[in-house]
Amino acid sequence: MDDRRPSPPPPPAAQDRNARCSWLFDPMATFVILYLVISVIISVYRSRGDPSMLVFVLFSCSDLLFLFLCLRRFERLAPGSPPAEKVRLKMAVWLLSAALVLAFSCRVSSVMPRALAALVWLMAGSVLVGGFYGLFLYKEQDDERER
Repeated sequence: MDDRRPSPPPPPAAQDRNARCSWLFDPMATFVILYLVISVIISVYRSRGDPSMLVFVLFSCSDLLFLFLCLRRFERLAPGSPPAEKVRLKMAVWLLSAALVLAFSCRVSSVMPRALAALVWLMAGSVLVGGFYGLFLYKEQDDERER
């Protein structure tokens, strides 16, 4: 007869450490980050004579990486995590995505005629307002009315 008991689960700190590093072993995440790094290296090499392009490339890359990290942290939040942390991560995601939309809109609108540039800024504004509404103002209704 075997009196061995199952080993207890690892402490929460060890689980948290494993969850933080688990994205390193995700093949898709590794591929995306590797592709992004290679793309940035090529873009930096091509823009070595244009400082504004270099700043744009480095800003876009760093913004995108921080956006990925914030989204990953938001996905990994436990159901019982504090609401303040959820709101803080939502705000970080919205700010990072807004900065990326504004940077791309600025870059694109600078090479377009004024009418199309105005349309680009109008679409960027609608994306920002819609994203803010979707993340912070919209509350899901209970589907009991539909029953």
